[in-house]
Amino acid sequence: MFKKEKIILLLKKLVSREIRNQLLIVFIWLVLVTLLRWRWHWSLIFLWLGGIMGHYLLDLDHLLYALWIYPHELTSMRFKRLLEQSRFRDAIDLLADTRQERKRLTLHSVVFQAVLPIFSFFVLTSTGSMLGAGLVMGLYLRSLEGLFTDFRKLGHIKNWFWQVRGEVPQQIQALYFVGMVIIFVLLSLLLI
Repeated sequence: MFKKEKIILLLKKLVSREIRNQLLIVFIWLVLVTLLRWRWHWSLIFLWLGGIMGHYLLDLDHLLYALWIYPHELTSMRFKRLLEQSRFRDAIDLLADTRQERKRLTLHSVVFQAVLPIFSFFVLTSTGSMLGAGLVMGLYLRSLEGLFTDFRKLGHIKNWFWQVRGEVPQQIQALYFVGMVIIFVLLSLLLI
């Protein structure tokens, strides 16, 4: 069973500065959508809940990579060992510290991002579920954050083009990012 101290340490790690910054971005987007709707309804709680949950769905990609897709890589084996030893905080730290090592993440790719706006449009226009709308838009927003962070830190987003043959020019990468932001804004307008 989990010890109380381990749970507290895990929660402290989950509320680290990086995660607070990520939550701030999704919180600002949710506040803007809520205010621009000009009316309050209880269903907005589900939009908020879905937005926060969807925002963290992209992080599951790192878990899938380490546990099932590439379990024989050194970092994956270290991660599994830490989980077996119930050192959850250290396991999360390891994934966070080695994030740049994982280049072939399924959800961190332009192929996934090409499908995401289509799927988001379907959910926003066809289901009527505020929880579903929050989930897809939170996931989309988190994806944009990842692109922006890579542009800011690395100066490129070529890691996101790992499924595309050949080198993608820097200008195309920038246009791609701008296009994804515009599509996100247009999809967000469907919630208003």
